Amino acid sequence: MSSTRAADRRAWLRQALDQQPRVQLASLPTPLEFLPRLTAALGGPQIYVKRDDLTGLAFGGNKTRALEFVLGDLLRQNPEVLVTGANIQSNWCRQAAAAAARLGIPIVLILRNTEMQEIQGNVLLDLWLGADVRFVDEPDVTAVISRHLDRVVAELRAAGRRAFKIDPWAPSVAIGYVAMMLELQSQCEAMGIHPTRIWTAAAGPTHSGMVLGARLLDWPVQVTGVAPIQWTDESMEAATARAANAAAELLGTEVRVAPQDIDTQAQYMAPGYGRPSPAGLDAMQLVARTDALLLDPVYTSKAMAGLIDHVQRGLLGPSDVVVFLHTGGLPAVFAYRDAVLEMARGGAPDGLTREVSPAATV
Repeated sequence: MSSTRAADRRAWLRQALDQQPRVQLASLPTPLEFLPRLTAALGGPQIYVKRDDLTGLAFGGNKTRALEFVLGDLLRQNPEVLVTGANIQSNWCRQAAAAAARLGIPIVLILRNTEMQEIQGNVLLDLWLGADVRFVDEPDVTAVISRHLDRVVAELRAAGRRAFKIDPWAPSVAIGYVAMMLELQSQCEAMGIHPTRIWTAAAGPTHSGMVLGARLLDWPVQVTGVAPIQWTDESMEAATARAANAAAELLGTEVRVAPQDIDTQAQYMAPGYGRPSPAGLDAMQLVARTDALLLDPVYTSKAMAGLIDHVQRGLLGPSDVVVFLHTGGLPAVFAYRDAVLEMARGGAPDGLTREVSPAATV
């Protein structure tokens, strides 16, 4: 694509994004960094990381970009209270609680907690930020969103309060990652790199926004999402394409995404949503001890495990340039203390013996 055509597409997309309701929450642009020691350790593609763990709102993460557009739309309705929900260690809920605090709007969080987990990690931050946290016993996180959020909104409205749901699948959620692709493309051009693959942990709007953004920019880069969860009986590809097309309608474009355009890797999900995997923990250890990059145990670690597996199987080689989108989620690591401690004890650099004092394990 010619430089003139590329500039025209970027200009059109900036204008379309500027027309969307938005509230500033994130510290942007986030850095794009080369990972030289991980690249050398894997002996495969050049690997960069897009640091969306540094978006700046209550430890950051990918949800902050989405909330800029979702809350920008909701603020036009002058809400008195916001309602959202997900799993107990939800990054979405933690960043929503932080956004609500910054905007001065009370928020109710409905959190799935079937095993009565310890108040730690993200949920500890939810309480710290002043959210009204309510636990429910549900078989899966989808039930929280589909069954409880509308009920609580109705109850609050019946009490005379202007309550609104923050829907994690709202059409505007994906727009945050359309905007990220515009930001990332400019950074890649400034650094003189030409990614062949963008790799991330994603199961819905984040992935859909990236795929749609690449299409709108006519950017020939493959976007791969490693799914940490299966939301419904609908295929992940179909759900992601549907979210992309809803965002496309908001942006006023006739571009559409088909399920076959979505590259989802679901095989790294085991042993299940919210549960660390051995390969993920190995990936956490490797990137921490090469380039001091910290991942979380259930999202980014599994995505990195998938990337490493693809390199080791020769599916990504020396001619590839990969950008790993770090979607954040690090506060949840403290809710997985035992798994992380076992990982950390499992190996020490340079053959040294790692010792942990008894006091450190209390």
